[in-house]
Amino acid sequence: MKVLVVGGNGFLGKRLIESLVRMNAETSSIVRSTSNAQVEGCHYVLVDQIINMRHRDLPKFDVIINVAMKRSSRTLPLPEQIIEQLNFKIPLEIIRRTALDSTLLINTSTYIQNFQGLRGKTVESYGASKQKLTVALEQDALKGFYHVIDLFLFTLFGPNDRPTHLIPSIFSALKNNSALALTGGDQLLNLLYLEDAVDSIMNAVNHFHPGYNPYHLWQPKYLTVKELVVSIEELVGKKLQAKWGSVSYSGHEMFEPWAIPFQQFPAIKSDTTLLEGLRKAM
Repeated sequence: MKVLVVGGNGFLGKRLIESLVRMNAETSSIVRSTSNAQVEGCHYVLVDQIINMRHRDLPKFDVIINVAMKRSSRTLPLPEQIIEQLNFKIPLEIIRRTALDSTLLINTSTYIQNFQGLRGKTVESYGASKQKLTVALEQDALKGFYHVIDLFLFTLFGPNDRPTHLIPSIFSALKNNSALALTGGDQLLNLLYLEDAVDSIMNAVNHFHPGYNPYHLWQPKYLTVKELVVSIEELVGKKLQAKWGSVSYSGHEMFEPWAIPFQQFPAIKSDTTLLEGLRKAM
């Protein structure tokens, strides 16, 4: 089985590649830079190389897994055109250049594409760029260009997550006895441990249905940011110096569970409890 991972340098992508290599899949990854540590046994190709390659020389894959994702943040704001290029234009071009009509594409989307439970409603640039990709992939699948399983994610967590993300930030503040600026903390989270996400995506390879098939990849077990902080405080045995309300909400948060416009992925793997996952992420 020839598998391509688009976005293999990221938190999820690198772990997916490790799993594929262990399975002895013929694994390749398209990345923007090879400066990050690479997984032995995976063939890496730069984005510019694949985009500039002649069509007759392009490699083709049985399975393509797109985990490319880039969003703006308070610490690293990005122009909307860059966000659209990295989340929509580049992944779509790579997919169209390397897929066969028999290829299974597993795409990772975000719950923010369906604000308040309304399919395709977006309120910020990251969700809008991912929604453009979803629309294009659905149209391609309906035309028979390739087949799509579109997995909508909420929040992943686990070891080696980006230090600026919420859970690593909480652990760091507790370790350093420093204050942490937070929102009011009433927004809901739905956390899926990284290994469970990887196993779920791997299950999707064997959950093939022709055409376009969207699913959400989380269990209906929400908690607020305040509840998450309490769980981490109890685990660590220290009180966080939380500056509640010092950061404004972004405007795309979920405060009451939305009616998700897709079924849950039937082959979801979510065996790791919150406490088990937090221990491993410490």
